[in-house]
Parts: sequence; C-alpha cells; structure tokens
Amino acid sequence: MANVRFEDLALQYVLTDESDQERIISEKAATAIEESTNSRIAVGRWVASINRWIHPVDDSADDNFIARAKALDFLARTVGVLKKRGVSLKADQVQLLVTFFSSLFLNDHRAGIAASTKALRHLVGVKTFQHTLGDTIIDRISKLGDDFKLQTPATRLEIYELLLELLQNPDVANDLEYRHGTTCGFMTSLLDLCRNERDPQNLMKWFEILKIFLQNFSPSEDVTSEVFKTFSAYFPISLRASATPSGITADDLKNILRSCFAAHYRVASLAIPYLVNKLDQGDAVTVAVKVDILQTLDACLAQYEHPKRSVVPFVDQIWGSLKYEVRNGEIPDTIKATLKVIQSLTSRLDEEELQSFLTNAWRDLVDDISDPTYTAQAGRLLVAITGAGFQSFATITSQAIPHIQNTLRRTQSLSHKQELVALLNSILSVRSHLVETLKDNANIEKGSGILKDELFGDALFSEVYLPLWEQASTAPVTTETVGMLKKIMEGLGALVGQQSSDNGIPRRLCSDSTCEKIFGWLASPSIVYPLEGKQFDEATPNTDQDIRDAAVAALKEAVPLYPSAFQLLLQQYLSSLKVAYQQQLALRDLPLEIKLIANTLCEVGCSSLSGERVSLLNPVSLINVLLEGLLWMLSEKSPPRYWTAFICSIHLSILQFLNHLSNRITNSSHSKPQDITMEWYAHINSDILNSGAPQLDSDIPGNPRLMVKAFETLEAEEAGVVYKKLLAYSLTVVGQLYRRFTTIPYQVDETSGNQPQLGIGKDFEGGRDSIVEQDICLHQLGLLAASIVRALSENEQKTLDLGKDAFILFHRTIYDYNAPQVELPAETVGVSPLDEFRTAPLSMGVLQGLHPGVLSLEYHLNALKNLCTVLTSAPSPCSDTTRAALDITFMILSNKLRVEDSQMSKGKLQIQQNMMDTLTSLWGKGSQSGVDIPTTIRIFRSVLHFLAGDVARFQSSPEEHNALLKMVCDKAPLQPTMGRQLARSFEVFVSPKECLEKENHAIVKRLSGSWLYTRAVQPYLKDCFPTSGLDETAIVNRAIAVFAILKHLKYEQYSSDIAQIVRVIIRSLSTFEAGIEMESCLSVLLQILEKSPETLQEHLAGLTSGIIAVYETARKTPQSADTMGDSATRNVQQRERVLCRKLALEFFQKLPMSYENRLLLPHRQQLLRPLSAACGDPIREIRRIALAARKAWESLA
Repeated sequence: MANVRFEDLALQYVLTDESDQERIISEKAATAIEESTNSRIAVGRWVASINRWIHPVDDSADDNFIARAKALDFLARTVGVLKKRGVSLKADQVQLLVTFFSSLFLNDHRAGIAASTKALRHLVGVKTFQHTLGDTIIDRISKLGDDFKLQTPATRLEIYELLLELLQNPDVANDLEYRHGTTCGFMTSLLDLCRNERDPQNLMKWFEILKIFLQNFSPSEDVTSEVFKTFSAYFPISLRASATPSGITADDLKNILRSCFAAHYRVASLAIPYLVNKLDQGDAVTVAVKVDILQTLDACLAQYEHPKRSVVPFVDQIWGSLKYEVRNGEIPDTIKATLKVIQSLTSRLDEEELQSFLTNAWRDLVDDISDPTYTAQAGRLLVAITGAGFQSFATITSQAIPHIQNTLRRTQSLSHKQELVALLNSILSVRSHLVETLKDNANIEKGSGILKDELFGDALFSEVYLPLWEQASTAPVTTETVGMLKKIMEGLGALVGQQSSDNGIPRRLCSDSTCEKIFGWLASPSIVYPLEGKQFDEATPNTDQDIRDAAVAALKEAVPLYPSAFQLLLQQYLSSLKVAYQQQLALRDLPLEIKLIANTLCEVGCSSLSGERVSLLNPVSLINVLLEGLLWMLSEKSPPRYWTAFICSIHLSILQFLNHLSNRITNSSHSKPQDITMEWYAHINSDILNSGAPQLDSDIPGNPRLMVKAFETLEAEEAGVVYKKLLAYSLTVVGQLYRRFTTIPYQVDETSGNQPQLGIGKDFEGGRDSIVEQDICLHQLGLLAASIVRALSENEQKTLDLGKDAFILFHRTIYDYNAPQVELPAETVGVSPLDEFRTAPLSMGVLQGLHPGVLSLEYHLNALKNLCTVLTSAPSPCSDTTRAALDITFMILSNKLRVEDSQMSKGKLQIQQNMMDTLTSLWGKGSQSGVDIPTTIRIFRSVLHFLAGDVARFQSSPEEHNALLKMVCDKAPLQPTMGRQLARSFEVFVSPKECLEKENHAIVKRLSGSWLYTRAVQPYLKDCFPTSGLDETAIVNRAIAVFAILKHLKYEQYSSDIAQIVRVIIRSLSTFEAGIEMESCLSVLLQILEKSPETLQEHLAGLTSGIIAVYETARKTPQSADTMGDSATRNVQQRERVLCRKLALEFFQKLPMSYENRLLLPHRQQLLRPLSAACGDPIREIRRIALAARKAWESLA
C-alpha cells in the first residue's frame, strides 16, 4: 500500500458509478492511511488528492459540481472507514479535517454540504475530536442562511443528525453552555436557520434537537420563549399524503412534538396556558385536535419536575377548563382523555396543594352528584380524582361516600339511583386496584387503614346494597329495575373483594355472613331461578338473560376473591336441581339448564385458576357435584335424558378446565410436567377417592366437606402438575361411569367354556320406550371417554394399558374397585354381543382416542376380525343406532392398525377377502340369497366404513391391499336391483368424520383425497356416458357414485378432468332424482363455478334450462311411491328437496358475479319468470336467495 497514489484513487472514485467500487476504493485509501509510516503526510496527500475538483479552472458547469460532490464524498467515505476500523487520527489532524469540511458550508453550498456533513458526523465520533470544535461546526452550519432550505431533504437530514450528535455529546454541550451562557446564541442561530422545515423525517430530528436543548441547557426566559414559539407553531401537527411516503406517521410527529412540550418544567409557564387556551376555543377545535391537546397536556403534567413550580400555579386554570369537558362533553374519546389529565394533575399534588385542590373540586362536584342530570359526569370526575393516589382517595372518599349514601336515601328516581350505584361500584374497583398497588409498595406508611377501611365493608353493604337489593328484587320489572339489579350485582361482586389497607396481613372487610348472603343473592338469578323455572319477567325472556349474565359476571369477579364461595354455589346447584325435579318444576327445560348452569359454574371455577400456582379443588369439586347429581338422578330412576345432561356437563367441564390449564402451561416458563405412570396414577386417584369423592360404580355418595378439608391442607401447584392430576382423575371418572353403566352377567366357567361378557347396566332395565334416550346417553359417555383418552400421550396410554379398555370397559383391578374383574381371551375380544351390542358406543369412544401405536396385533386385529363377522352377518344383529357405532369402530380399527407389520398386514388382507366373499355371495345370488335389500345395503355401508379408514392412510402397493376397493368400485353401481342405493352410499369414503381427525390420532395422509380420486372416480368417468356400452340404469348409477365422492373432494383434486365432469353434470340434471343425488351434483357444480367459471361458459344454455327443471321438480310434492315409509324417511327426503332448491337458486344468484353481462343476457328472459316464482317458496332462506338472484338478473339490462 506504500505505492498507492491518492490522486488515482480519488479519480477512480469520481468516475465510478457502482457503490461496490466506491466502497473498495475508500477502503484502499483508509488502508493506505492506516499503514503509512507518517500519518500526517498521508492525511495531507489524501486531502490534497481532490484539489483539482475543489479549485477547478471552470467552476460554472454542472458537471464540475457533480464531480466535486463525488470527490468530497470520497473523503467522507474514507473517514467513515477509518472510524469503523477504530483508526485513531491525531487531534491536530481531526482539527484540520473539521476546519476543512466546515469551511465548505461557507463557500460550496451546491456541492459540498452533504459530503461535508457526512464526514463531520464521522469525525465527531472519533476519540480525538476536540469538544471545542462543536461550536465551530454549528457556527459554520448557521452560516448557510437561506441556502439551507435549498438543500435536498436528505442533505438537511444529515445536518440535523450532525447537530443532534453534537448536542448529545456531554463535552460539546458543556463547552457550548460555557461559551454562550444563558443567551445560547448558537441556538438562536439554529432557530433562524431551521424555522421553516416541513419534511416529516427532518421534523422528527428537529423536534428531537429542540427537546434535547431544553433538557440539557439552561436558556434564558427569552430563549426558552423563542424555542417554544418555534415548536408550538407546528401544533397541532398533521401529515399530508405523499407520493413518496417517508415511513413517518402522523402519530410519530404528534409524539415527538408532544415531547417538546413536556421536555422541561421551565416550559410549563408557556405550554400549559397555551394548551388550555387552545382547548377553550370551543367548537373551533375538532375532536381529534382536542384529544391531541389533552394528551399533550397530560404528558406535560406527568413529566414536569418540581411540580410546585410547574404544575401547582396552573391547577385552578386546568380544573376550571377541564371539568366542563366532562360535565358538558358528549364525545367518549375526549372525555376519556380529559379524565386522564385530571388524574395526572391530582397525582402531582401533595400536602396543602392537594388538600386545596380536593376542597375546590368537591365544592364543584357535590351539587352535581345530587343532580340526576350531572351525576354520571360528576362521578367520572370523582373516580379520576380518587384513582390518582392513596392520599387523594382517602381524602375525597371520606366526604363522597356519606354524600352518595344520603343522596341514595333521598332520591326517588331509579335512574338516579342506578348512576349513584355505578359510581360506588367504580370507587370500589379503584380501591381494589390501590390495595393491590399498596401490597407491592413498601415505602408507603400504611398506618391504620390508609384507604378508609371503615367505609368499605359490612357497613356499606347494610346501608347501601342491602336495602337497594330488597327494593329492586321485589319491585315490578321495568327496564330501570333491571338496570338497577345489574349494577347492584356488579357492586356486590366488587364489595366481596375489598381488603384491609393497614399494616397487618390483608383481610376481607366483609364478614363471612355478609359474603355468604351476597353469594346467595348472586346464585338466585344465575343458578336457582333457571333450574326451578322461575323468571323475573315472564313477558320478556331477554330480561331474565340480561340479569343472569350480570350475575354470572359478578360471580366471576367475586369467587376468586372469596374462594369458599365456589363450594356454596355447587351445593346450591345440587339442592336446586333436586327441588326442581322432585316438585316437577320446568321439567321440559331442566336437562338443558343442567348443562347451561354447569357451564356457568365451570367458567366461574376457571376464573380462580389465574395465579402462578393453582389448586385442583375447584375442578374436582365441580366434577364431583355433577357425579353426585347423576347418582341422585339414577337413584330416583329418572329418564335417561337427565343422565345424558350430567354426562355432557362433566364432559364440557373437564374440557374447559383442561384447556384453561393447557393455555397456562403454553404461556408459562415452567418445564413440561412428566408423563403419568401407573404408580403415580394409582396414588393420585387413591388420594382423591379417599378424600370424599363420590364413587358411582360402588354407589357411594361423596363427602364435599371432607373433600374441601383435604384439599385445603395441600399447597397450590404449577399448572402443568394440576393439569396431569386433573387428567388422571378424569380418566378415573370415565372408568367409574363405564362400570356403572355396564355389567358382567356371569363369570368364566371352565366346565361350560363360557367367556365373560359385558352388557348394559341395571340402570337400563325396563323402559323400552326410552331406548333411544339410553343410546344417546351411551353415545355421549363414549364421546367423553374419547376426549379424555386422546389427551393422554402414547406412552401414557401404553403405561395404563388403555388398549384393552376398549372392550373390557375399565373392568380391571388397576382401577381399584370392588367388582368382578374381566380378562378377555385374545381370540374372542371385541364388542360384547350382549344386549344387541349396545355397549358399542363405549368401545368406540376409547378406540377413537387411542394412538395407533397402542393397538396390538393379537388383541385389536382379532377385534377387527370379530367385528367384520358381526357386520357382514344377516340379519343385522343390532339396531341401526348401535350399528352406526359399530361401523365407526370398524373404521377406527381399519385406520389405526399398522399394516407395516407383516402378520397384521396378512390378517387385514384376510379380513378384506372375507368381505369380498360376502359381497360376491350377496350380489351373485341376488334375491335368492335370502337377504333383503336394506340388510344388504347395511352390510355394504359397513364395508365402506372399513374402506374409509383404509383410504385415509392409503397404501398404493402391493395391489392386493386395494382389491376390496377395486371390487366395490367396479361392481357396486352395476347391481341391477340395488345399484342406485349402493352408489349413493359411496360418499362414506370421504365424508367428514370426527374419528378420522388428526386430534384423534388418526392416520390421515395428505394425498388421500387425490389418491381416492384416481382409484374410485377417474377410471369410471367414461362409464357415465352412453358410449360406454352400459345400459342407462348402470350409467346413471355410475354418475351417482362419482358425485357422491366428488362432493367431498377439493376442486384441485379433480380439476384435471373438469371438462368431462362438466358434461356428466349436464347429463345428470335430467337423470338424477331431486334428493341426495341431485344435491351432490349441484354441490360439485357450485364448486366448479367458484373455482373455474370459464369451464362452464360454453354450457350456460344447457345448465340454465336443466337447473330450472331441477328447481321445479324439487318444488313439487313427491308422488306416493316416493313417500312410502316412516315419517323420519319422509322428513329426510323433504330436507333433501329443500337443499336442492337452495343450491339451484344459489347457482343462478352467483352467475352474474362470475360472467360478463353479454354472456348472460340471452338467458335473462328465460330465468326471470322462474326466479319470480321462487320468491314465493315456502322456505324463508330460499326466498331470500331467490330475491337476491332476481335482483341480480334484473340489473343486467
């Protein structure tokens, strides 16, 4: 580098246009300076290298200005590299460079400013920069004068950055203050220079400079006034839309300008009167500007130091102006901002000033509180003042509370009373917040009740809330009465949580008897009345719901503050539902109310699980009370719908508690809890059962008092631990319910070879008319089991051996109960055949939640074989309801059994072969097989359920795995007598199924839909046309099967054959029945219209006439042949026809949104009359669509 010529580098830099080359050249120059043996000579040569551009022969051409700017940028960029590398230039060199670059502000306004500023910014940051040079730089910048505003915004930004760095340098700031004193001449020069700045980015820096100046310097009053005039001239500031957005928002500008107003208390005498006067301009100030003024005033009051000098002199002026913003104001944003200012103002006062302000404020407020017109406004002002601090709260509430009580006694207006109670409620909320703040503040002398404990306890309850409740709860129901009740309940919830503010341990201010009375009141509208069928107002049910919601909201607030109240609510729930059932009160709605109120109790219980550490008491207590209710209902031999209500309530409560705890774990820094082990599981459940939990399987009621006493001795734990304990106990509850509702009629008898079997329990004996309700109950119990089992990890399921519980239904010694134990031999395992397989939903529930890895070869493969035998036998061994559960169980096993294992794969292939043989037999012999068509269809649908589970986790090879699928697709639609019915069933392949969701650990491959399309649809599209050689019946059946599958696939999965599919649709409009067949066809058509309307464009004429005919056919009353069968079948057919009409009209409604008018106009007249007729459809939703469609088509003209 010793041979480097700086003149050459400078020339290269000036000539290049590439930023990378500029960087390389400047780095070479910096390296040459760094490695030189005599840096003074090197720096001199480096600076002299640009002389040809600094003193050119002809200085008038623009090219010379551009070249000189590049040359100066060469120096600036080199300085930047030297600074970045930490190369230390000598002080005299830095001074020389500063002098050189500063001089350019005087004589090179067109070319040198940007580069000089950039270089100076680098030099200011080096260690050897002399702070006395700061004044020189500012002086030279000030000499720009009018040329400053001629610089580009980017150049001015560099200058602002340089000034900011100088003022933020403590040594430079000290030197400037020493040189200029209070006159601050450098700043007055800058004020003149920058006064007219308008660029947003530059203003951000300019305001920052002014703020720093006010904070770090001690200017005279005159200078301070000039600075204030400079930035206040921009207030209120806004931002115009720009073609070149800077990234600066209006809020950014408002905030930085606001910081100038609040920069230092010496500005207070100028800023506060200025802002208050702006505010008092009345209607001349917009809402946005008024909010800006208030926020700026709030920032000043909050940030000014020495409040006795900066705030106190203006208290009366501020209060005198702002109180009317609230008293007479109507804009919520303005009122909110005003109240914040008043709170900030109050918080800055103390001692005599605070006392004087509060006296004046109370003088203004006392009459307004008594005046119904201004009570709400005065209340807002009062709450803002009380919330400012402990002293202001104590001082003003000692006057306010007695006055509010007296006013409540005197006033006759319910609306006035409601406003006064709302004010009391707000004061209670403020006090609760201050008490919490007090706990964390050890510096405050608490004394004897700093927050006026004597005013907020039993006295306030007995003197205010008690008489108000008694009056409102017995008064005639009006809108005002309801509003009053809601406010009273809100206040009661806040009153319960009031705690002492003295030096001792925090204690509740309300006695236990008062708290219990409050919770008794809150329980009435939220628990007792709904269960017992009582209403506040029979004429308007919405009124009851409003009061109920308010009571629930109050309970959520109050229960965490008085934990024992939750047990009171639970016992109230249990006693009320017993009364309601025994006295036959509102029995029609009782099962629903059991669930709704259990959900309410669960929400209230969850509100207590918000701390760092939580207790298991509330979740377990609620579950146990629901078990108690179920046990009592069973003892009363109530209808099964009541059992179902309790099982659903237990299910919902467990899920809500688990989800709440799971969210706490996700948001917590604590480590994930360990998996459940067998020993830990047995220990936890033993502890809970021994502490008084009910045991339904043994008919043992619970002991709530013993339970509470046992849990009170336990410390709260991390959410993850409580989650695992609740999950373990939930599994025990499932086991209890399974054992309660199932029984073992006989045990193993080795002489007779009998095996143990499981049937439904004794609670189901008799009552044949309630079998439907019983089956619903068993199904809901199965869903509860599925939710609990799936929440366990695979290792936990294996540890607890849950794979067997799908068929022995928790009748095992591991669950520690006094009942016969069951161990089924592997070869006979499966859903119990007793009671016509009615325990199937229970097996289904457990299997649905299992991980695939838990299923075993010998156990579950045999279950699949046995289930296949049952489902392919004729006649059907069970009811259709039970068969649906067996089909789902069949599908789950088909999906979750891993075929990777050779033996399992072989066993599954054998099962497929058995089903193929069955179908061959049924279809080959036809009516001679002795099996009627409905039974054949049931068997076929069971086969489809097996295939649905298999297709979700498809295996393309070896091909024999898909032999059953191929046989079904090839032959089912071609059956002469039942092919149409079989084809309709094809949707079972892909219709949505909860058991095949990922959350249930089903094996679902991402491409399963596309794979099924290539196997079950694509090869058969050609058979949907007469050219296939098939008869018309087979062609129609094949099309029905195609659309039954396509209906549930995504458009992208079949888009490759879209032209062929559209032709099938057009043909099917005249061959399908107006029911489930047509509904599938129209669903696919609408999906195509949404995704690819251009494919339908050439077929609009055929589609229009065809769908008009579809609507008219679906509107007609079906002929007698179609209406044969039970009422349920007729209702299903009616719903299908309604859906066909709806989809047909949706197609017409969407056409104008999908195509240009010119394409639709030829069909307009043809459509308007049918659409007008459709506007008289008996179904409201269809009429709405028809009106929208007709309006769209009429507007085409």
